[in-house]
Amino acid sequence: MTHRSAQALLATLSPQLVVKRVRTPLATLAIAALGGAAAAWIGLPLPWLVGAQISLCAAALMGIRFFGQAPSWPPGSRGLFLPILGLMVGSAFTREILLTMPGWWPSLLALTVFLVVAHSLVFAVFLRIGRYDIPTAFFASFPGGFLEAILLGVRAGGDERIIQIQHFLRISLIVFLIPIGFWLYEGQLVGSMSDVAAVASGAEPVWTDYLILALAGISGTLFARRFRLPAPDISGAVLFGAAVNIIGLTHGATPPPVLIAITQLVVGTSLGVGFVGIAWRDLVQAFGLSVAAFVITMSLALGTAIALHDWLGADIESLLLALAPGGLAEMSLIALTLSLSVPFVVLHHLYRITFTVLVIPHAYRFVRNRFDA
Repeated sequence: MTHRSAQALLATLSPQLVVKRVRTPLATLAIAALGGAAAAWIGLPLPWLVGAQISLCAAALMGIRFFGQAPSWPPGSRGLFLPILGLMVGSAFTREILLTMPGWWPSLLALTVFLVVAHSLVFAVFLRIGRYDIPTAFFASFPGGFLEAILLGVRAGGDERIIQIQHFLRISLIVFLIPIGFWLYEGQLVGSMSDVAAVASGAEPVWTDYLILALAGISGTLFARRFRLPAPDISGAVLFGAAVNIIGLTHGATPPPVLIAITQLVVGTSLGVGFVGIAWRDLVQAFGLSVAAFVITMSLALGTAIALHDWLGADIESLLLALAPGGLAEMSLIALTLSLSVPFVVLHHLYRITFTVLVIPHAYRFVRNRFDA
């Protein structure tokens, strides 16, 4: 290393520069934490996620700036905390559940039909009512794979801004409204610390259990990224966490509830800062279409859940969460805190992500050719 490069490295590590780099994200996190605390005090569902999301969304749309900068949060931070959620989800897998999983094929088949029908209906709304062009309407109505939808949509000539806004609104509406819907229907607080603690094992964990969990989370995430599994930051930890739990290495231990709350906060912060840079005009134009898409999708999901409930005997709540095209992390949190069948919900969302990313993009060529004919 040359003398000049060494000086440059030391300059980047100076306290003044470090403070300058972290002060805006820290201020952003503080606003998110205040929103989460307020939501917990009011009694909102998934308080640390929803409160952070609402407070930062409001700050972004109001144009509030911290130290001359818009609210910001490192996008890679989710990757540090989602494995914690993955381990929590993995702890819900047991030998008995593994034996019942082959019987879930009817709901996976129904999910396949649901995804195709929901995508087609929302695509028609965006195309006919929203007057979006074909690639924009197709990939903005993509029922999963947020980043993949944007990349594929731009490659096909779609409007990146509209596709991004619609997917932010899709995830935000589902994450915000589904917990409230369950809250009103169940009369139960969704996502409280007591709920998360309630799903933990009654066994008293020891430090070796936490060490094994940490190693499972790290190795599982690296494995999932190496082999490009869907949603690798959570799916790898689910697989490895389930393995150590089923084998009996951790005696049913789960991550401490406070870490789950912090994960909620990070996910909510990430969603909230997604509204930074979105103009009010663009948001208002997209919001009406997004609400229509939400009503269509969730009505179809509820109808499918009711039909499957009568056929399979599974509870409607788990089926609805399994079908709702929200984020895997967010739907997992809701399932955990309602003591629903977490493995059932997670497996269906992993399938949804895989199906939409691998199969639906190929349908674009068919749609494009049909409209060009």
